[in-house]
Amino acid sequence: MLLVAMRNLICRPLRSTLTAAGLALAVAVMAGLSAFGEGYRRSLDSELSRMGMQMMLVPLGCPYDAAARVLKGRSLEHSLPEAAVLEARSDPAVAVAAPMLLASVPRPAQGRTDLWAGIDEAALQLKPWWDAKAGERWFTDDDSVILGAEAAEVEMRSPGDLLYSPEAGRSLRVVGVLARSGTSDDSLFFVSLRTAQQMFDSPGRITAVAIRLHDPEMLREASGRLQEARGAQVVTMTEMMGAFLNLVGSVRSLLVSVALVAVTASGLIVFNTLLGSVLEQTRDLAVMRAVGASRVQVFVLIGVQAGILTGIGGCGGLLLAALLGPLIEQIVRGMVPLAPSGTLLSLTAPVLARGLGLGLAVGLAAGVYPAWQASRVQPALAMRLE
Repeated sequence: MLLVAMRNLICRPLRSTLTAAGLALAVAVMAGLSAFGEGYRRSLDSELSRMGMQMMLVPLGCPYDAAARVLKGRSLEHSLPEAAVLEARSDPAVAVAAPMLLASVPRPAQGRTDLWAGIDEAALQLKPWWDAKAGERWFTDDDSVILGAEAAEVEMRSPGDLLYSPEAGRSLRVVGVLARSGTSDDSLFFVSLRTAQQMFDSPGRITAVAIRLHDPEMLREASGRLQEARGAQVVTMTEMMGAFLNLVGSVRSLLVSVALVAVTASGLIVFNTLLGSVLEQTRDLAVMRAVGASRVQVFVLIGVQAGILTGIGGCGGLLLAALLGPLIEQIVRGMVPLAPSGTLLSLTAPVLARGLGLGLAVGLAAGVYPAWQASRVQPALAMRLE
């Protein structure tokens, strides 16, 4: 029966190929979106965990946007008074409160924007990956700068070199280059907090305060107290992750809706192909019934054709998802906030199984009616068609 089903499909190679290709494209999009969603969730959770903090003090405004920009090393339009650090450090639940001042320095001549971060010693307690690939791991004086791995490559600087920023109007000496961490730190220029405040004319101001608690169970009560800090608001990492995943879910739902339309269209194509095949095989089916084939056997024959067609389409879709993965990721990444660095597309076994299952389900469902029609062919029809 398998050989008969394959022969029937090969009789119309172009039609069968186009049908399988349409289904493959729909499966590829669905599998790619599912893989991106899983990869995004896992990478975001890992990146936030590596930050070593449970909450952040940010200026008044949209807390999630502010926190996302801080985590990606972007500057904010507003700032906090440095007194917010003292309030955080005086809270009994706070173990570490690390202030930071972030500034973006456009460099139109080079077609890029430099990202500077002013920090103090407390930052070392929140950065387990902070390790110098070359030179020192901390500033030697107020005129020293430490470069992230990517920043050092762009500037082509190593420890001992001078770095002049005409936009900031300051000459600094590179004292260290950080090992690559896979975080936003890789692209930053680090200076001491005092130096950053002088360079960017922000005396007594900071961008945010990263906070780690003695016990994560104290999160709610500490958040309530720190919410009273003047000119500041609290955002927790748990809230951030929930908000971003909800937004990702909304974007993915929109894209999945589009993909479902493609899946439905591919199902109709499979339906049309199989129904056309049944009509073309009417005489052969009638002969099979005349020589003793049961209705069930004829039904199964068409079902096997549907299974082969959709199996090829489903497997092709998974291969296409692997090939088109970077393109799908690039499209979706631009729609979501705080997209972690690195590849997010995660074609795990469950994702592959769901994609293949979707293709088979659509194809088999589309083949039910054509198979039923084929099983109703009467044996006597063979004589009339002679």
